[in-house]
Amino acid sequence: MADSFYDLPPLTTDEAEPGTREFEIVQWCDARLQRGIRFIESQVGYDKISVAIEEIFSFERSTVASYAPIPQSTLSKTRANLVAKIGEDLVAELTDTRPFWDYKTNNPKYEAQCRLNNKSAEAWYTKRLIALRLGDVMRYYTVAGTGVAHLYYSRQIQDQMVEAEDPRNVYPIDPLTYHTFQDCKGVIVRRPRTPDWVKEEYNKTVAPDMGGQGTFFGWLQRIVQGPGEMGGPLSKKSKSDQQIPHTPTVFVNTMYLKDKRKNKTGKTVRLGPWREGKPDSPWSYEVKPGQALFPFNRMIVWGGGALLYDGPSPYWSAKFPVIKFTLNPWPMSWFGKAPLWDCIPLQTSINANLRVIDDHAAQVAQPAIIGDRNVSKAEMNKANSRAPGMKIRTNMASGKGIQIVPPGPLDQLIWEVIKWCQETMQKLSGTADPSAMANLAQIPSDDTIDTIMKAMTPGIRLRSRILEGCYTELAEMFLYNNVEFDTISKRVAEFGPNAVTAEDFDYVPGSMVPDDVPDGSPGDVAADISALGADSPRPLYKRAQAMLSSFACRFDPSSLLNTAAQSELLKYFMLAKMGYVSVFTLMEKMGFMNFAPPDLVIPADELSRLALQQKLGVGMIANAQGRKATDQSAPDMGSTGNGPTITTS
Repeated sequence: MADSFYDLPPLTTDEAEPGTREFEIVQWCDARLQRGIRFIESQVGYDKISVAIEEIFSFERSTVASYAPIPQSTLSKTRANLVAKIGEDLVAELTDTRPFWDYKTNNPKYEAQCRLNNKSAEAWYTKRLIALRLGDVMRYYTVAGTGVAHLYYSRQIQDQMVEAEDPRNVYPIDPLTYHTFQDCKGVIVRRPRTPDWVKEEYNKTVAPDMGGQGTFFGWLQRIVQGPGEMGGPLSKKSKSDQQIPHTPTVFVNTMYLKDKRKNKTGKTVRLGPWREGKPDSPWSYEVKPGQALFPFNRMIVWGGGALLYDGPSPYWSAKFPVIKFTLNPWPMSWFGKAPLWDCIPLQTSINANLRVIDDHAAQVAQPAIIGDRNVSKAEMNKANSRAPGMKIRTNMASGKGIQIVPPGPLDQLIWEVIKWCQETMQKLSGTADPSAMANLAQIPSDDTIDTIMKAMTPGIRLRSRILEGCYTELAEMFLYNNVEFDTISKRVAEFGPNAVTAEDFDYVPGSMVPDDVPDGSPGDVAADISALGADSPRPLYKRAQAMLSSFACRFDPSSLLNTAAQSELLKYFMLAKMGYVSVFTLMEKMGFMNFAPPDLVIPADELSRLALQQKLGVGMIANAQGRKATDQSAPDMGSTGNGPTITTS
């Protein structure tokens, strides 16, 4: 019997055999992967990412020394990790926003679908804790200049999920711009997984790429840590400090690729999973001769030398499901500029000055001792200037004996340098404004909010505008995925019977996509379905794309900032008080999801909502101060011989 897992005989793997088509695909993908790795590693600031992560976790290498040429062990090692604090403030600032969206459509036919997708987005964002996931994306931004959000459909939870990817493990293929992955030829996402995970997910056996040393994420630790003194894989530590063998790890690579090839076989080709002649997934479809093989991109998954999947991408949006959050973009770098990079030298200066203060305090507690050559070595070893009541016998006739030399005063400029470094770090990172807002010990009013908005630096407003673009891209992908993967049973369970649309009972039962959606081609508009074109009804994904092309997700300028949210809320409150906005709209803006009963159908347009509000007798309550409304005429100022009188009718 084998003594351990590593003594077991090697398993037969599904690695692609040389000369086969699968082997050629894996070789081509590996070549693209290596090109992407070289592109990422050559970017400006790539080497600073690991340094920033080390600062976050207070890692310090032996090269970080003091000013004195004496053994490092005798000096202070005090440090104040302000970089980590600034990183936390940045993440809090960038996630304390309104990253929620409202879908709009100009086609009244799709009002019900628009309303349901808005509800689904809000429920998904709350239930799946998407705010925490996006917080991880912002953490990568603080150290790398770019965070990557991967929006994918998880078969395990039967829902969409967002995962923060390390930007060093997401490789663009032939990028044209630095703004978004959508301008690239393709993109590769690299993840560490176990061979058991690959077996369960793809039903294939692969050999591990790593095994025997380090932890499960030892590959990441080597990138982050390097051969430092914290016990990295390359450092020489005692046997007790060495890391235990890790779980075997294989790198699973997922490539999303724009493949414009067409069906040239002369016959209809089926792509995606099929079962007994019927499509087994939403992304299963037929391709007629001359049509595009991959209308919403191609996806290739490989790892451990095996081809795990090669077929259509499962997302109707025809976009790569990765969103690039580069909030400080610069054309000369793919990563942009991370806010913590400029703080690291100032952090080093603060630590150096704090250690000078600490060493000076140690000298005050235990001053230096000087003895002439007439003092024996044994007497010098007995002397301890820190011990209370120290007594020393000296012979002044034969010399000066033992003398205690107190240190000089500490230069107060050191404190000014530390303070200047702290303030400069806040200014460079953009966290000075939120700290100033926190000092406003009052309830925000209109004037206060306007003052805060004006006091914000242009950098904060720029980040808000860039976030609007990133969240818009995320919202568009979610919309397509929700229409594709959402089911009528799930909608009814979450939102009740009002979640059912008439389109759920047409050509494709259970889908909110109509049986035919005009796309502008000849023959689309007709009196009945029999008079439509020969491709009617078109494939479900084509009809969904045509329907969703009339949807839009918009953000007002700087609307993601919470201060702007307060200002917008006050605006709607005043409009509701004046009677121009219904209470239903006001409650939606305030976040009350259960204001109306589930069986009450709330119209989409504001005039119909105001009419419904009047019918139900729901409205703004009169102000408790001042004269009450009586529906009477205004007071009439009259005059008599005894003086003015006031009469009312």
